[in-house]
Amino acid sequence: MHEKILVIDDEPLILSSIEKALLKVGYEITAVSDMKDFLNAVASTKFDLIIMDLHMAGIRTSELTEEAKKHIPSVKFMTISGSAPAQDSRHFLPKPFKIDVLRDKVREILDEP
Repeated sequence: MHEKILVIDDEPLILSSIEKALLKVGYEITAVSDMKDFLNAVASTKFDLIIMDLHMAGIRTSELTEEAKKHIPSVKFMTISGSAPAQDSRHFLPKPFKIDVLRDKVREILDEP
């Protein structure tokens, strides 16, 4: 399993926790906390999954999604947040979450056709 995952969150503790949890089970992780690093990452790496916080200061997730799709049309998305999502919640994980639930959700999304 060498799927590549990009994680963007503006909370350092959450970002670090997700990174460590997914590295431990064999994923290749890139963790970023701002738009500039996100744009650089999607322009240079073909990610299989992007995990993003729904609510980050000064960043619209719709912008992130659009930019990522320009570079990686096949990329899948998972959103995380302390509040309920406004759209389809199939790929949503509410904060706080247990690490095993995160890992299961990531695997489930990556296994989708």
